[in-house]
Amino acid sequence: MINKALIVFFLLYGIPLFRLRYTWRSTVYRRSDWKINILPWFGHDTMALFTNRYFHDEDERAMARRFRLYLAGYVALFVMIVWLP
Repeated sequence: MINKALIVFFLLYGIPLFRLRYTWRSTVYRRSDWKINILPWFGHDTMALFTNRYFHDEDERAMARRFRLYLAGYVALFVMIVWLP
């Protein structure tokens, strides 16, 4: 029962990911068109997760912290679903 509840929460928690990911990729790649979400570029994304190299002002760094925190929560929730019986 708890596993089903975690899966439902996982799906609901994932809804804001689309907007956050668009903001993240728009900042990292300095593009504002919608095609940034479907382009298969991941090198800068991965590097931006671990550095502040692509974020120039304080607002961008705050957005990066929010995205990293959200992503950590998403991964933690996924691990809970996998590891709990």
